[in-house]
Amino acid sequence: MSIFEEEKNFWEDISGKNVNFLIGSGASFPYISTLHLGDKMPTFEELVTSNKIKEVNKKILYAYYFDKWISEMFLSTIVASKEEVYQKVLRNYKRLVSNLLVFLQREGNEKPKRVNLFTTNYDLFFERTFDEINKDGPFCYFNDGSKGFIEREIGISNFHMNVSHSGVNDRYKREVPTINLLKIHGSVTWNRKQGEKDKIIVSYQDEQIKRLKDQLSSIEEYSRAEIENINERLLDRLHDEETKISIEHICEELSQLNLPDDKFSDFYELYKQIPIINPNKWKFNETVFEQHYYQLLRLLSYELEKIGSVLIVFGFSFADEHITEIIKRSMSNPSLKVYIISYNQGSKETIEQKLGSYSNITFLPQQFVKTDGSNLNGDFDFLNNLFEGIDSYE
Repeated sequence: MSIFEEEKNFWEDISGKNVNFLIGSGASFPYISTLHLGDKMPTFEELVTSNKIKEVNKKILYAYYFDKWISEMFLSTIVASKEEVYQKVLRNYKRLVSNLLVFLQREGNEKPKRVNLFTTNYDLFFERTFDEINKDGPFCYFNDGSKGFIEREIGISNFHMNVSHSGVNDRYKREVPTINLLKIHGSVTWNRKQGEKDKIIVSYQDEQIKRLKDQLSSIEEYSRAEIENINERLLDRLHDEETKISIEHICEELSQLNLPDDKFSDFYELYKQIPIINPNKWKFNETVFEQHYYQLLRLLSYELEKIGSVLIVFGFSFADEHITEIIKRSMSNPSLKVYIISYNQGSKETIEQKLGSYSNITFLPQQFVKTDGSNLNGDFDFLNNLFEGIDSYE
């Protein structure tokens, strides 16, 4: 089986274009697990948005969400964990960013040498990747939208920059490849600037996370293991492999844990200050973060409306309705080309149901089987192989 034409010509098709990525949680898997709780379970989003669940149980679920995802995400990625699974995911990111730099270096001077990485992830894999690649000294500029030194302030206007490099004697000038990182759902490193409600600063200190961890540790009745065992206990009780565990079943199990409402309320009030979009479609609690969120959405819309734009979607489930709607509206741009890297046939069908059918969307891989009959997944290897011209089917 030879490589399909769309994949063979991928580099050629995106060359000279305004290239944008939309990166979702699948990119950081398996080090950072997705919100999938189990084959028989509702999704985490379905749980916390259900009107069938009591407020105290929602607060317990947010405590679990912080414990399982947010805390681990910050503490492990900021210190560059030595775990092999972490290092494997980091290698995937480094390979992608290195491929993007090669791509940009080969681009002509007709347009800015720039790629926009829009991501809904608030982990630090891209930041860690940028740091490690910068150590090797290539001429490039990684831009997270912040400016400053000791105090780095986030601002939308900071993304509109072209950076050049000149020789010692200023005899020439060449544009430096630029990669913009636009974190639509916020970041575990963002904070509101004290005393200035309309400013966002980047901080790699863990005071905010530590306060929440201390608050959660003070709730002696809380047990992450007990919550994670609910699925197993319910399946044992139902004795029916075909039965999906209902939200009512989970509410009943959570209530039987008899966890204290007042202590979780204290935790929840502190938790709400974290500048991230939660998986319940609840937007930022602070106005400044909410404004920045919508500014980034507008910027995504503007980029997709430009002539000759490309959007490459990877690891994104289209659960964010605002982003999905922006992409749908952008399909009216006849020069826009969208490549969606779907992990398998099931994920492809799910995305097709959410997006609908458009002539300017191409799903890759085009076939989920290799030459030897084994499965082919639209994973990080597949994405990087596209840029490197490697036939993933072999």
